Amino acid sequence: MKQKNPVLKKLKTRHILKLTVKTVLGLLNLDAGPNAVYSGKQLLHHILSACISQTSVSQVSEFNSLAPSEGTIRDRLKGLELAEVQKKANLMLKKRVLRTLPRMPLKFAIDFNEIPFYGEEATEGDTCKSRAKSGTTRFFVYATIYVIQRNKRYTLAVKYVRKGELLTDVIDFLLDEATGMGLRVKALFLDREFYTIDVINHLQEMDIPFIMPCVKRGRSGGIRNLFVSRKSHTTTYTMNSGDKQATFQTHVVVKYSKDKYKRKGARHFAYAVYAVDVPVHRTFQEYRKRFGVESSYKLKNLALPCTSTKNPVLRLLYVGLAFLLVNVWVYVQWMFLSERRRGGRRPVRWPFKTMLRQLLRILDDLLGFMGDMPSAA
Repeated sequence: MKQKNPVLKKLKTRHILKLTVKTVLGLLNLDAGPNAVYSGKQLLHHILSACISQTSVSQVSEFNSLAPSEGTIRDRLKGLELAEVQKKANLMLKKRVLRTLPRMPLKFAIDFNEIPFYGEEATEGDTCKSRAKSGTTRFFVYATIYVIQRNKRYTLAVKYVRKGELLTDVIDFLLDEATGMGLRVKALFLDREFYTIDVINHLQEMDIPFIMPCVKRGRSGGIRNLFVSRKSHTTTYTMNSGDKQATFQTHVVVKYSKDKYKRKGARHFAYAVYAVDVPVHRTFQEYRKRFGVESSYKLKNLALPCTSTKNPVLRLLYVGLAFLLVNVWVYVQWMFLSERRRGGRRPVRWPFKTMLRQLLRILDDLLGFMGDMPSAA
């Protein structure tokens, strides 16, 4: 007979909900006047229910007898400002989790997360145009910085990106959010979108160690001129564009498919590398650590409510809460569920979906979920 984990039995789901609610309400004031029918905690329960069930605020009101109306929610949130929500959301993401991180230089990843938008934006520049995906070319774009640390992979900050913002400004904002709390950068992993002369020169001037893939542009010339050797090697490359140029160390990695994935022969990968002590032949594996940030976006999507609002403030709030739930899940596993043993801790298997299901059951009770279909008027 399979025994239940004694560590898992000690932790109650209501404690996780209380931890989440306390984190949010400690920074974001959702209370109204003394005569208000619903408290800030009840409003947050409503919003979290929409997030976890991946439904809309209006549907939570419709199927929960004790829940505030959709109008009440929107009226209470209408006074929020974008800068305030972004600042408070980033404080929420870092609260508590920083004490679990070691006091040594850490590896970080910065990437963009695009959320499809359909319709016309309320203010020009709220969305960014990108390659067609999910039936649209318009997206609300969020940049995040993610710490790459075993069993403690947190999203530490999120930035709403408007049309026309400079990549260097996005990087500076996110690095300030991380380093401003005393963290130090050992290496910064960037996606191919950051492979520009301005970004490379900016990071080298700031002395920020980084690794990013070089983008092959055109059918000949450029970085392709380095793909002549059949062995991995390092060299110096100068990228030119008009009157601007950037010179940087380049690791050219040669991988042999050996008929894997129905491919044969050698494949070349080039990476711009600065102040990162990694052997050339290990660069490919080292850069793969960045892909954890993609997993954080997939997990975030499991706790993102459905909405058609054009208001970037509300959208940023929902995104921040979704990332917070992911951080809470990682934090609880490390602090309460992992088993201490010699050589490190062994985390208990507790899927993110399971935590969301457990939280939703409590929220259904608090909001008076109606199991029967609503009757017609």
